[in-house]
Amino acid sequence: MARAVCPGLERTASGYLCTYAQRSINPFQWYCFGDYYECPIYVQYMKGKGAQAKAETKPAQTIQPLQQQQTQQAVTATATTTVVTTRTETTLEAEDELIRSGESIITKFEGDAKALNNKWKDYESSVQSTRQNWDTEKAKLRRYIMILERIRNKYGDDLKEVELRRGMGLIDDDTYNKLKDSIQKRFDKVDNKLKELNARYQEIETTINQHYRRLLLTTVTPEVSKLKLSLAKLEEMYRDGKISKEVYEKLKAEIEGVIS
Repeated sequence: MARAVCPGLERTASGYLCTYAQRSINPFQWYCFGDYYECPIYVQYMKGKGAQAKAETKPAQTIQPLQQQQTQQAVTATATTTVVTTRTETTLEAEDELIRSGESIITKFEGDAKALNNKWKDYESSVQSTRQNWDTEKAKLRRYIMILERIRNKYGDDLKEVELRRGMGLIDDDTYNKLKDSIQKRFDKVDNKLKELNARYQEIETTINQHYRRLLLTTVTPEVSKLKLSLAKLEEMYRDGKISKEVYEKLKAEIEGVIS
């Protein structure tokens, strides 16, 4: 069934014309198709037309010859057919334009949606790979940090020993100052680097964990299922009195911290 078209809409060589307002119009952004009776231009026009009809005097009815009546009816029928045909053609053209515009938008965003899917798959793969590599490498990093902490602590002990030697008169002030400056520089260097490494370590750990939690919330993986099963078993063990409340709350917080 063809959609209702405003009787005041006219298609011209340069586009569409509203004959009520006598100006060009975009029917796809206005009321011209379907709901034209809500158009303020149409409403205003009909109000004016009604007022004009009341002001006019109804002409006296005259009897025309039969042949003249038939001729007039034929002309009226032809004119009506022409108007209806023109409006139908306008409606079909409008429908075709709407279909083309709709398909254009769909085609564009189909491509964008597929691109998002590909990007999400790349993101998932990247998060999983980065986390696995980080879990392996951070174990080495923690060992390096522990060794550096021992070295720093050894320099701290050396500084105390130098202080003790001077206090006992085993070294003079000149030797004391040279030893202290040398050891202090090495102590400060290692201590500052340890602070920097620990800060950067925590930043990486936080960032990777944030991405991993985001991935767990949006993707159903075997690991998520395993964690949820572990949480259910933990609840059961606590109910059965097999673990203490302290252990239960600690383990529950750790599991929920990953999957929530």
